[in-house]
Amino acid sequence: MNTLSLFLLVATVFCVKCSKILGVFPSPGYSQFILAEKLMTELARRGHEVTVISPYKPKENIKNYRSILVDGLIAATAGDLFEQDQENIFKQIIFLDGFRKVVSEQILADENVQRLIHSNETFDLVIVEQFVNEAHMGFAPHFNAPLISFVSFGISEWSSHFVGNVRLPSVNPLSFAPYTDRMTFFQRLHNAFLNWFEVIFRELVCYPGQQELLNKYFPKQMRLQDIMYNTSIMLLNSHASTTYPATLTTSVIEIGGFHVSQPKTLPSDIKKYLDEASEGAIFFSMGSNLKSADLPKEKLDGILRAFSKLKQKVLWKFEDSDIPNKPNNLFISKWMPQSDILAHPNVIAFITHGGLLSTTEAIHHGVPMIGVPVFGDQKMNVALSVKKGVAVHLPLMQLSEDSLYAALTEIINNSEYSKNAKKFSTILKDQPVKPLDLAIFWIEYVIRHGGAPHLRNAAVDLYWFQLYLLDVILFVVFCLAVFYYSVKLLVRRIFSNVVNSTRKGSKQKMN
Repeated sequence: MNTLSLFLLVATVFCVKCSKILGVFPSPGYSQFILAEKLMTELARRGHEVTVISPYKPKENIKNYRSILVDGLIAATAGDLFEQDQENIFKQIIFLDGFRKVVSEQILADENVQRLIHSNETFDLVIVEQFVNEAHMGFAPHFNAPLISFVSFGISEWSSHFVGNVRLPSVNPLSFAPYTDRMTFFQRLHNAFLNWFEVIFRELVCYPGQQELLNKYFPKQMRLQDIMYNTSIMLLNSHASTTYPATLTTSVIEIGGFHVSQPKTLPSDIKKYLDEASEGAIFFSMGSNLKSADLPKEKLDGILRAFSKLKQKVLWKFEDSDIPNKPNNLFISKWMPQSDILAHPNVIAFITHGGLLSTTEAIHHGVPMIGVPVFGDQKMNVALSVKKGVAVHLPLMQLSEDSLYAALTEIINNSEYSKNAKKFSTILKDQPVKPLDLAIFWIEYVIRHGGAPHLRNAAVDLYWFQLYLLDVILFVVFCLAVFYYSVKLLVRRIFSNVVNSTRKGSKQKMN
């Protein structure tokens, strides 16, 4: 442990009393709960009393950790996410509002959550996982506690404005867009329209719906805008090595990679399989939300034929107990310890949907990727990984025997992908403070300083037209217009006077 890490650890241990912390982590995706569990468990381990509202609970009992399990949320948001691959981005933004309403209300309407709201409990801090669930931020003023927003991906259009972090469409792609931070003119044009549409739709449609939920489920009347713009700090699960270098305000803290732990011992069957992979092994997982078993049969058959051509072994997180025509070099299981598998030295490639957790784990362990993105920020994540030279992009619609085999051949035979992955792995790990220690420090910092209002950015108190200087630009244009027409009028009058004088002089001479 370096000196700075030791200092932060000692400071947080001795400067903060044990606090009561409420965590609201509503995401129905289990991968997001992995982040929540890691963060809240560490807070509990350091002596804080934590209460976590979530559709999941830890597999083991943890001291100082109380779980309020919300049943029904996962089923309420279930659907075939592979269909989202074909939706245009404008429709995805509209679809997201339906998701927003379901997730927000399922949490607030839960009997146990309502019991907590109407109890006499108090909390010193509220941490809310922020993803289109703005009504959940109402827990903070309800319990008269500071608010920390936790974002399971990088800086985004859904949350950056809470802390006055200005996003420019010229360098900040919309999370649903398949762009990087370096866009062509037409990509910037498209991205600008996407951002404008998202802002207008959010303000006119989404936020009024969230305000209704605040009014319905909290006894205390509160304004959504007042709550959102009173966020103390924002924790981002991002890093320049996994996303892109973004302009961030003081109150935005990047903790990307904080969930990655030291590799654990693999299950004996998986360990034996990987140890015997003398030619290397390929790991295939579409994450916790997407199920490989839901892929169309023709795509499954093509994938199996591509795998059968390889001399490498393949591990596939596949949700059915068996798969027809399984080649001899394929190992399937309904669950696999992803990060621990990626840490094995014989794993040479990772076929992934491009979720940020999977991307972070692959980069952390220096494993190049084949990205098959489907929805959300996955297309942007894959585009960024391609830009870094650590991945090959394989669109879902083009996924076939030939395209998959070609992508695998490129990743396996071109050593540049592996070199780049190891380079960015070194960059991700080269931090002055461990990301988890940094997260705990800032959480306790907010508690110590009563919400840390001194970090509040003045941008949160400006109207949008003030923030982007549109009022100043309009004033300057108005002044220039007045000056122009004044000069024009003056010149016209002078010219008219000169003409009139000339005419009078001519008449006098004639007379």
